[in-house]
Amino acid sequence: MSTMIRTASLALLSAITAEFLLGDQWLGGAAGAGQQVAQLVLFTAFYGSAAVLIREIARRSGRGWPSILMLALAFGVIEEGLVDQSLFNPDFAGRRLLDSGFVPALGIGGPWTVFVLTLHVVWSMGAPIAIAEALFPRHTASRAAVAPQVQAPWLRTGGIITAGILCALGAAAIWFVTTIAAGFQAAPAQLVVSLVIAVALVVAALRLPRRRPRATRPAWPAVLAGLAVSSAFLLVDHNAEGIGPWAMTAILLALLAAGATSAAILRLDVLGLAIGAVLSYGWVGLVSASAVGWGAVLEQSLIVLAVLAAVVVALVRRSRTPAIVEPGDSSLGDPSVVDVSRSA
Repeated sequence: MSTMIRTASLALLSAITAEFLLGDQWLGGAAGAGQQVAQLVLFTAFYGSAAVLIREIARRSGRGWPSILMLALAFGVIEEGLVDQSLFNPDFAGRRLLDSGFVPALGIGGPWTVFVLTLHVVWSMGAPIAIAEALFPRHTASRAAVAPQVQAPWLRTGGIITAGILCALGAAAIWFVTTIAAGFQAAPAQLVVSLVIAVALVVAALRLPRRRPRATRPAWPAVLAGLAVSSAFLLVDHNAEGIGPWAMTAILLALLAAGATSAAILRLDVLGLAIGAVLSYGWVGLVSASAVGWGAVLEQSLIVLAVLAAVVVALVRRSRTPAIVEPGDSSLGDPSVVDVSRSA
């Protein structure tokens, strides 16, 4: 039962964050309740199962966040390049996403490629995994508190197979709706290149060195940093009309570089960064809903409150977990502190 709760929590968090928290369900106006329920089931199968599998692959191989984020990027390439093919579809969802900064030789739009792949890395996969692991901060085998980098796998073989099947079914359904039913198909060369890139990312992720656990750090500095950088990232996209396509691409890449560099140098808390990212999605989603009407605002507010509830519980549970310390830390003499430095 505990395994089911863990995986279901992560799957739902991933689906809700990826496609509901940002207000994407309001892109075409007010979406009916039946349509949204069907979308939630579909996205939980696809996004949710993918998030569970990414976490499982990384944790089973003893790897940490660099591997998780690289696997998330591989997922983004698979979805946008092979499944819904928005990287190559000039009129995806009727939105002309490739018109800005179109690169004829590759058949992609520069700003859209950077933007949508980042959404998957940070919001579809990264943030939900960080929050879900904080919701369940104990090793599933020994029940001792451990650093996130050395959390145990959640699934057995049967669970992995089930997640893989659900993910494949979800991908097939999305592929049919967005490509076959829409009458679009990317060029064979584009599909092959996307597949090769995705496979290369997976291989690279599994060849990264295993991560040593690091000290648990305060969450709030990371929350503020994550909120500032992710909000700026989303605002650049929402104000694309006033920015040239290549200037926009450069700004997006600069924000990504600044965020990643700051997180690494300052060793910002992963959970805090995830919370900052989902908070930015929350306020942007409310703005999107406000353009539809009060009913949309009310529903979007409930979605935001549900995610905030998960965030609060994650913070509380993490605060009640014994501190994680680094080798050589003077606090190792304190019996109330758990040293997991030998578990990496």
